[in-house]
Amino acid sequence: MKTLRLIIQALACVAALAVMAAPAFAEEKSPTQVLVTNVRVFDGVSDKLSGKTNVLVENNLIKEISANAKAGKDATVIDGGGRVLIPGLIDAHQHMGFPASYPVMMNNVDWMWMGAASASEAKLMLLRGFTTVRDAGGPGIGLARAIDQGRAEGPRIYPSGPVISQTSGHGDARNYSQTHPNMSGGSSTFFQQHFAFIADGHDEVLRATRESLRRGATQIKLTIGGGASSQADPIHTTQYTVEEIRAAVQAASDWGTYVMVHAYHDESVRRALEAGVIGIDHGTLMTEATMKLLGKKKGYLVPQARLFTVTEKDKAFFESFGAATLGKVMVLANNLDNQMNLAKKYKVKIGFGTDLFGSSKDYAKQSAEFEFRLKWFTPVEILRQATSVNADIVALSGPLNPYKAGPLGVIKPGAYADLLIVEGNPLKDIKLLGDPEKNLKLIMKDGKVYKNTLK
Repeated sequence: MKTLRLIIQALACVAALAVMAAPAFAEEKSPTQVLVTNVRVFDGVSDKLSGKTNVLVENNLIKEISANAKAGKDATVIDGGGRVLIPGLIDAHQHMGFPASYPVMMNNVDWMWMGAASASEAKLMLLRGFTTVRDAGGPGIGLARAIDQGRAEGPRIYPSGPVISQTSGHGDARNYSQTHPNMSGGSSTFFQQHFAFIADGHDEVLRATRESLRRGATQIKLTIGGGASSQADPIHTTQYTVEEIRAAVQAASDWGTYVMVHAYHDESVRRALEAGVIGIDHGTLMTEATMKLLGKKKGYLVPQARLFTVTEKDKAFFESFGAATLGKVMVLANNLDNQMNLAKKYKVKIGFGTDLFGSSKDYAKQSAEFEFRLKWFTPVEILRQATSVNADIVALSGPLNPYKAGPLGVIKPGAYADLLIVEGNPLKDIKLLGDPEKNLKLIMKDGKVYKNTLK
């Protein structure tokens, strides 16, 4: 027994020494720090640059902004060389899961290709300086998760999940002979299963909205008027009743989030506002009275300048969607100037969205949106639209917001460390952002550097 007690005592001493030798949990890993020095900051809100300053990043958040900011001995130091530092860009209307045209995606593509192509485009988008994207409908939920898990590189994605459309609406992309997926004898096509839900009436819209939320949507996308890329619905059509739209708004509100709508003309927009919608995308055919109403209700408008400024080279892109598309687009193009002027007149909150997709060539037009908005807005106004205003839009997802550690679209202590260093001053020459390969010298997302060509 004495021997046994001695053995037990010896083991206890060994265990105590092991505990004493083990480092405390708080000391296991020091914070990762990056100190960006000698930069002039556009914070996403102000109308001018700061003086030369330093920005200290700790892990994935901005910790300090001051000329005296210093980091620990193991920090990475990046000398900005007096250049301009701006927040990472946000695109509030993209389709991350549309790497090919509708006909190709519906008939000739498998999921392995779709996933690989979409991931490739996501990385290219990040290298254009877009660190956050609001996906406006389609199979973006899986890609968002893959990026968050580090399995792919790309912007943060706020996914809407499948677009919700009425029968014969903008999201109903069946060919003429395909039967309705919700009717007797019908079958779900590739498109309906992964790109859109067809839902008619209060109860079906309620169910489709809840299903999108169950899958992981951060907000809901309804199509409530005719579309350009869809073939069966003329631009003038009004889709969904106020009751149906209100069903989606109620279901989204129950989850703490909101509804964005595809709409071009007055009646669609007015129905949306009556039903409680706060996000209007496109809105190209709105008249003065409706634009004034949108401003009064403090809703958000996300228009597209590059998409609806049609050059001869663009026509083939629109024709690839089908015979009807180009004619519809020209109607919208002819109303773009009026829309933008009215939006400015009534001080509507305007987001930055591009809606350019279908191929690598078309996704790459995304950066041209900055230049094409110059007809109506100053460089500072455009930069705000692509940073702090869009950050306000994505934050409307409330408790479903996947990124709650800090604000996006701004440079201030506590914000996410999404940072770009620009060669030149984009507050004077916004066209610089149209050539990201040349003019974006540093791209940081979530505290991680994805590009650094500073010398």
